[in-house]
Amino acid sequence: MDWDETSITILDPGGEYEDVQIIMHEEVVYIRQFDFDSEHYDYCIISPKQMLALMKAFKLPAGAYQLEEEREE
Repeated sequence: MDWDETSITILDPGGEYEDVQIIMHEEVVYIRQFDFDSEHYDYCIISPKQMLALMKAFKLPAGAYQLEEEREE
């Protein structure tokens, strides 16, 4: 195990879809899912800020979102 990463595996309770793995590093986040047809992983590579926006967007209505930078006072 690489101690410089956080890894989360999400299972499909119905067993219809392959597991999704999220591998988070300080500078990049990989979202991957194994494709048995190609025998390779499919990847989505995003920034940690995009991952945070994705997590926050699940609580919002459909639309396009951009996080505002938090300002220090």
